[in-house]
Amino acid sequence: TLAGCPMLTQLSTRREDGNQDLVDLLGECHQRIRRFIDLARQAASQPDAPPDQVPQACADVERYFGEALPLHVADEEESIEPRLRGLSPSVDLALDAMAQQHREHASKLEALLRATVRVRREPHDERARGELATATIALETEFEGHLALEENTIFPAIRELLSPETQESIIVELRRRRRLGTR
Repeated sequence: TLAGCPMLTQLSTRREDGNQDLVDLLGECHQRIRRFIDLARQAASQPDAPPDQVPQACADVERYFGEALPLHVADEEESIEPRLRGLSPSVDLALDAMAQQHREHASKLEALLRATVRVRREPHDERARGELATATIALETEFEGHLALEENTIFPAIRELLSPETQESIIVELRRRRRLGTR
């Protein structure tokens, strides 16, 4: 539904022993990215939704992509990349691609946020919804390859190349970054 934050159903990669490692936490971030893209798509495509739901969905999308996603990017660029860099030539190439993709996402994220603001203010404006649909598709297309790169190359490298102690220190940094709300 469009009501509220779409996090009622938590897709988790928790291990059977209940402990989450760094890759589990990053995987949950990726699931949230996918859910908020889906929420933006719903906000763009459901003109018959109750009047309060579309603006709330847009506000939720704005909050996630404007506040939480930059923290995730900082996690990858400030906590993970420096520790993986130099441990494997193929991982270095993936890290280079990841950083380049982060830069390329900026304009598409800005377009999405502009569109959600407009739809939030004018939820029945068909042109605004069209802009939101277009922005959502463009971002989703970019994120598909980006998330796959990280999940197929960088996530396994974290588990294979970083010690449990290093992974735990990264988790501490991620949590501190969220507590402080800074990049």
